[in-house]
Amino acid sequence: MAGSDGHYGASPIGDSGAARSKPPGPESPWTPRELVLWGALGIALSLSWVDLARHWADEPWARPSALFLALGLAAAAREDTRSRPRGDGYLLLAAGLGMTVLAVGGGEARLGRPGLALAMFGMARALGRPSARVALLALWVIPPPFALSTALSPGLERWLAELTIQAARTWGLDASLVDRMLEIAGMQLKLRATDGGLPLCVYLAGIGWWTAVWRGDNLRQAARAAIRMAPLGLVAQVIALVVAFALLAGGAPNAARAALDIWPWPVLALALLMARPMVPSRAGENA
Repeated sequence: MAGSDGHYGASPIGDSGAARSKPPGPESPWTPRELVLWGALGIALSLSWVDLARHWADEPWARPSALFLALGLAAAAREDTRSRPRGDGYLLLAAGLGMTVLAVGGGEARLGRPGLALAMFGMARALGRPSARVALLALWVIPPPFALSTALSPGLERWLAELTIQAARTWGLDASLVDRMLEIAGMQLKLRATDGGLPLCVYLAGIGWWTAVWRGDNLRQAARAAIRMAPLGLVAQVIALVVAFALLAGGAPNAARAALDIWPWPVLALALLMARPMVPSRAGENA
């Protein structure tokens, strides 16, 4: 009799124990070959990773970039498809490795940091996995250049400091700002270029990109999500500065500095929690 697909053959019920062929399932996120190649890349970039780890340990404003290493790995592990491997990936990989090796060899490891992201993106292109959307998350593993924060400073932090000085003087408190040192009632807080909020804007842009990637959006949609999220960093930084200046006026300069250093973490955690309702579950995707 004819089967439901229009072809003639034996009914599966009466088949003599032969197993029916099953549709192929999704590919494994990682194959042994891919793991070996990524491991080899990690070893080749080890000196740059060590320098980056030192930076995370020394500079609180740079530490949130480590979050994107975990987010990128989670997004890569979640992908169960492979795109066509691209030959130009090997060129990008070689360029990234060359950049980091030259920088490390010249004693300027931090100048080679873009090579980390370039090498990881090139490896992804060469293997066809993870996708370009996921591989570009490597950009946020690298802290934003301090020189860029310096170029944009003084900015938000000085403007708010001037307002704080006026408010403090209204309340009868001595207050001044000399160079980057804010003093209120004898308590001092040294303002840094990164207190202007640029790093937080960059990190929130990364959260926007990651949310779009997790949702399955394309590159253009991910870029739009990043652009929409970035300005919220300035709003969040205003709150951080207000809290820090209030602590300084209250006689707690160490707490003021700690508030500015720790502030990005709860902001990023809140951004991730707010992103959860926008992201479909795996069950919803497979329904």
